[in-house]
Amino acid sequence: MSFNVALRVGSRSIPLVAASDKINLQLVSEFKPLQDWAKTLAKEEAALDQTNTNAQPGDSSSSSSTENQSKIPLKVNKVEVRNVDYFGPKIGFVNLSVEAELTETGKKPPGFVFMQARLAIPSFAFPEIPAGMLDGSGDFVGKCAEELKEECGITLEHDKLIDMTRLVYGSDWKGVYPSAGGCDEFLRLFVSTRDMEWGELQALEGRIGGLRDH
Repeated sequence: MSFNVALRVGSRSIPLVAASDKINLQLVSEFKPLQDWAKTLAKEEAALDQTNTNAQPGDSSSSSSTENQSKIPLKVNKVEVRNVDYFGPKIGFVNLSVEAELTETGKKPPGFVFMQARLAIPSFAFPEIPAGMLDGSGDFVGKCAEELKEECGITLEHDKLIDMTRLVYGSDWKGVYPSAGGCDEFLRLFVSTRDMEWGELQALEGRIGGLRDH
C-alpha cells in the first residue's frame, strides 16, 4: 500500500491508497463522483476559511491562516479505496473509507462511504421511483425523460420538465441526500404538466410497475 496517488482538494493533496494491489488507483482518482466529492469538500473548506478571514480584518499573517484552518470542523487526512465494482470497463461503484478527525476534539467520526450505491432489495416486485445513473454529461433533464420513457413508457419533451431543485437551490446544492451517512446518492425533483386525453389517463390507471410491463 503506497501514497503514490493523491486526491486534490483545493490547494492541498490527500493521500489516496488502495486496500488491495488489484485496485487501479489512477482510474479511481479519475472517477467523476470522487472528483465531485473532492471539489465539494474543497468548496466547503474555502467558504469556512473565507468566513474566518473576514472575521479577522487586517490580519493577513501566516499564523492567522493556520488558525483559520484549525477552525474547519473536519479534517480529512486520507482516503482508502476498499473495493471497486465495474460496469464493463467503467467504474460503477466505489467503496471508500475516509480517515478524518474533528478538529475541536480530535475524535475520528465514521468514514465509510459507498459512492453511487443502490440498495439491493431481495424481492422481485417492489415499488421504486424511476431512476437511473448519470453519465459524465450531467444532463439531469435528459436522463429524467429517458428513464420515464424506458421504465414507464411515458414520453415527455425535455422542455416540459421543470427542475424544481434548481429553482429552489440554484447551483448551491446538487439535490437532496437521502442517505448522507454512507452514500453520495442525491435526488433532484422535476415537475411536468400536460394536457392528456381521457384514453391516456385510463391507460395509466392502476399502473404500479415499470420496466417489465410499462
